[in-house]
Amino acid sequence: MEKATHIRRNMVLKEMDIRWFPNGKRNIYSIKFVDKLGKVRFIPQCFTRGLPYNVRDARQRGIQPCNCKGEPEGHVYPVGIDAMIMYNNMEVIL
Repeated sequence: MEKATHIRRNMVLKEMDIRWFPNGKRNIYSIKFVDKLGKVRFIPQCFTRGLPYNVRDARQRGIQPCNCKGEPEGHVYPVGIDAMIMYNNMEVIL
């Protein structure tokens, strides 16, 4: 079976909305995005966190980097949904 190389943005958002799996494990993924300063950022392990404002209206999601045990590291990055480049090594397309 061939591995997918592209993923639609709406599917990325649906997967990011899954915070915990039924077995109790956190949904951890990798993401590459362009930050508000125009720099390309890559976070190899992260999970979705909330932001202190309405993310739906701002079209953003909060991304929290984590270590290999799933424990948070650093701070939460606001990521614009239009600025996502890759999700789990798949190119994000419209």
